[in-house]
Amino acid sequence: MENNYTLEGLVKKNYLCSLLGHRYVEIKKINSHFSEFECLTCKLQVTNDTKGQKILLTSKLKDINNTLWYLHLKREFTSQFYIDQKRK
Repeated sequence: MENNYTLEGLVKKNYLCSLLGHRYVEIKKINSHFSEFECLTCKLQVTNDTKGQKILLTSKLKDINNTLWYLHLKREFTSQFYIDQKRK
């Protein structure tokens, strides 16, 4: 009895990441401290915590990141607006 193992049948997407590690790409920059990442292979989404380590992105953390992103945009907009007003 002969076994024919192919690379596609033996190693699936989830196993690739467990063997070789995740290949993270930054998908959203929240501010200078926080970002959201996604693995190119298994599509796992993670974010970094206050210590800089990557943790699983839950719906609660996604809401927190969206709020932080909105506050960062608001701060950037108001700082640009007030700087322009002071120059006039």
